[in-house]
Amino acid sequence: MTRRLTLRTAPLLLAAATLLAACAENQPLDAGARNPLTPRLTVTPTNAFSAIDGGATHACGLASGGQAWCWGRNNAAQIGDSTFTNRKVAVQVKQGGVSYVTLSAGQSHTCAVSTTGQAYCWGYNADGRLGDSTTALRRVPVAVHPVGTISFASISAGNQHTCGVNGSGQAYCWGSNASGQIGNNSTTYAKIATAVQQGGATYTQIAAANVHTCALDGTGQAYCWGYGGDGQLGYGFTLGDSLPAAVSQGGVSYASIYAEYDYSCALDGSGQGYCWGVNTAGQLGDGTTTTQYTPVAVVQGVPYTTLALGAASACGLSSAGQAYCWGAGLVGQLGDGNNSDSLSPVAVAQPSGVTFTSIRAEASGFCGLDTVGQTWCWGRGDYGQLGNNSLSNSSVPVAVVH
Repeated sequence: MTRRLTLRTAPLLLAAATLLAACAENQPLDAGARNPLTPRLTVTPTNAFSAIDGGATHACGLASGGQAWCWGRNNAAQIGDSTFTNRKVAVQVKQGGVSYVTLSAGQSHTCAVSTTGQAYCWGYNADGRLGDSTTALRRVPVAVHPVGTISFASISAGNQHTCGVNGSGQAYCWGSNASGQIGNNSTTYAKIATAVQQGGATYTQIAAANVHTCALDGTGQAYCWGYGGDGQLGYGFTLGDSLPAAVSQGGVSYASIYAEYDYSCALDGSGQGYCWGVNTAGQLGDGTTTTQYTPVAVVQGVPYTTLALGAASACGLSSAGQAYCWGAGLVGQLGDGNNSDSLSPVAVAQPSGVTFTSIRAEASGFCGLDTVGQTWCWGRGDYGQLGNNSLSNSSVPVAVVH
């Protein structure tokens, strides 16, 4: 009896010893997908978000009732609370009773679409990126012109310009156009929503980046325009194009499109990522630092449901709610507990039990929205853009106060 008991308990004792040893060495138990130093945090948001987005150094969330909240840098009034005060926790946007259904944070401005399809923007505006027919900075939301004539289904705030798509698949852009990123066959700045010359294509998505723009049509074909000297247009070397041109996809059909700074990415229907453009920090995720002028496959172990592109790093989200990031990691923006670059995806050290439903990028950080509407951010935090009432960077996700 005694001998039999010893044989049965030995494996249990061995497993317990292994567990204690791993904890003592501060090592993850599942190949880096979780960080044991990050405890389970039971966080219930006072204001649950249904959507989030990140700008250069600020981020915003949208509550289910249509109220927008923002945090981070506010030097150009991009927070929308009528001040120029940086915010270390989320504060309400002063939207005058208008309810929003979607929003997008840009470099130093923010835009949203109301329940009626009217677009509103606020923040920096010297180049017309707010679309209100002026170049005046706006501390609270103003309507994009022409008012009441375009019903937007989505909106994308880039670095110096903004774009949106209506319910019929027509895209409009406004703001800086020095590189032709408006897509209307000119380089003249646009202070109101201006139709993109799509050549008969019908767009389902649009992504405004730094000095280029990309869009996706209903057949899965991507188009890009604007500056292309770094390969971000995806159809071979070109200095630029002020009209949309088809990305060289090699027969692959895309399901979603993303663009930021000087590179672009897309997902196909199976969840495989493809990227093109600048790759100095490995942000294309192909295991190299070679600039690519046409799409290359991301080296990934799982399919992704969505991507998020930062200045020099990117992330993908799996169907299980686990985020993976790659590229520059100097300020902890890869979220794996380290401050180093990675040429291929590494698992974000999400708190145990926390799964993300969406992920969005800041310039040097990322934010994820979990299943209870709580937002978690990681990376650069010097302007309060992590939203956790701190000005410190974090290499693991921290809870935004909202």
